[in-house]
Amino acid sequence: MKNLILFFLFFFINFSYGQLISIDYGLKAGINFNSQLNITADIESIDNKINIFESRNGQHFGIFLKLKIKDFYLKPEFNFTQIKNSYDIPYILVQTKNVITNFDQKKFDIPVMIGYKFFKNLNIFVGPRFEYIKKVNFDNFNIDDLKNDYRIGLQYGFGVKFLRFEIDIRAERGFKKNEINYMKNSIGNKNQFITSSGKLYLLALSFYL
Repeated sequence: MKNLILFFLFFFINFSYGQLISIDYGLKAGINFNSQLNITADIESIDNKINIFESRNGQHFGIFLKLKIKDFYLKPEFNFTQIKNSYDIPYILVQTKNVITNFDQKKFDIPVMIGYKFFKNLNIFVGPRFEYIKKVNFDNFNIDDLKNDYRIGLQYGFGVKFLRFEIDIRAERGFKKNEINYMKNSIGNKNQFITSSGKLYLLALSFYL
């Protein structure tokens, strides 16, 4: 992760050699949501795919650095994120009393956005997002089976800057599907196994110091 971030910085600095670079930095905070997506899920403890409602809502806050060359910029961020995950599974298809359907995640996210200002204060951006999942809780119990320490994904979106503030909306998706693998009481050698590939959306407000 560290080497990839350094690569982006090295590329950006070399590209800007001989040109004027401006540097901004600041604070940001926002919300994460996915609007109760109806998804097709795999559950190992039953033999067929089913439709369930996936809810992943939370908030994030952090810091950012913005390196600008004319209308282009590189913007690495460091955010702390908390997400409440909920899966509404039809009880008629699986005994949900054995399934972990609600849990909380705490993680660190490091997006590295490459952006372009194409009209006054309106900009678009895209880039990789690196994730470290710090902790997963269910009823105050730490569940290591739900934790995949390192992941990489993609974020893209657009933002509007006014004075020292900037509002941006972005979509986020992983290169791997979200996966949960835990059941209180397994059925034979089968466990719960839920996978989903739904997007997560982020709405954030940044303040330039």
